[in-house]
Amino acid sequence: MTAFAALIGVDQRGPASLYLASDSRVSWADSDFRTWDYGRKVFASGRYPDVVGYVGDVLFASLALGQIVAQLDAGVLVQDDAEPNERFDAIGRALRTSFGGLPQQEQRSFWVVYGGRAGEGMSCSFTLAVLVRSGSGWQERRIDMPQCSSHVLLLGSGATEIDRWDSWWRSSTQGRTTRAAFSAFCDAVSDEGDRHTGGAPQLVGVYRVGAARPFGVLWKGVPHLFGLPVAPGSAGSHTNVEWRNSLFERVARDGSLLPGAQRHHAPKGLGGARG
Repeated sequence: MTAFAALIGVDQRGPASLYLASDSRVSWADSDFRTWDYGRKVFASGRYPDVVGYVGDVLFASLALGQIVAQLDAGVLVQDDAEPNERFDAIGRALRTSFGGLPQQEQRSFWVVYGGRAGEGMSCSFTLAVLVRSGSGWQERRIDMPQCSSHVLLLGSGATEIDRWDSWWRSSTQGRTTRAAFSAFCDAVSDEGDRHTGGAPQLVGVYRVGAARPFGVLWKGVPHLFGLPVAPGSAGSHTNVEWRNSLFERVARDGSLLPGAQRHHAPKGLGGARG
């Protein structure tokens, strides 16, 4: 399966950001245990403050969500003033339509996680919801937001490993921060305690203002975006990608700390995924 986490960032004024993080490994359940570490699992709208990701059936979910987010950005899925619940409902309807066209023998279980924002600035609010397709049909649920920075939701075969590393980070001096939650996620992916989890972490997020955004991740010294390494010298002059390393530090694509960016401390025994 995968390792998947939803994270909320909370400052002294309230919820400030919402992130979805995933690993990049796709595995095939056979005697050879074949894997591919470049599968895209999270998506960010360039038009709305919406992010989505999935766990489960890779073929359907990755293809369908790519189409649906493209429709969202093209302005044909919802009205411009649609609220997060309306956008989530529209995404769900599109998924059901697409899934209904699958041959029955190819219909497999999956989870889609949606994160969105209503309003902008200090008065905004964040929404997290899950749509599940299983043998019993379709189910939806909304997730309550915590009052401190933390993981809000853990899914996939790697969830236990994420929780194990998160417990160590939470009890450290860096605990209850967004950087600790993301660092714990990266340590879980790097440790490979779950053989279905691997590749580079992928990250998308929503701030208090603006549309959703993808984040590049420096992983073992190599810049990755959506789980795929970025070729050296390939960046154009108008890139708007923010880069983070496994300690959630704000870095340039070469891994150097940005001017004015805060350096984050890794407690002893943690932060082994640093890259």
